[in-house]
Amino acid sequence: MAADIQTHTRVMYITHAEFLRSLLPLKKYYQYKIDDDGKLIQITDDQRLVKIQLGTEGRTVLGSLQMPSTQVKLTFCGFTPPEMDLFWSRFDLCFRRGGG
Repeated sequence: MAADIQTHTRVMYITHAEFLRSLLPLKKYYQYKIDDDGKLIQITDDQRLVKIQLGTEGRTVLGSLQMPSTQVKLTFCGFTPPEMDLFWSRFDLCFRRGGG
């Protein structure tokens, strides 16, 4: 098991409430706790840990379109590359939106 810590940051076009609601399917695979402010999520899986820190909600303007935006910082501890790939695929699936 890898003992190194990796940090990834991404901007997501979502509010904090939508983020937390969208994260619910991960409970199928991982246990997690959300702090009282709803800005820090700690996901545990055996000896592995993911900390998700939600930044301040903002707005992104593209012409006449306005969208919420939140900087999301994910810190991984104890993940091997295949375990991290599996986490990312599960995480990204939570935020996929249908449309057409």
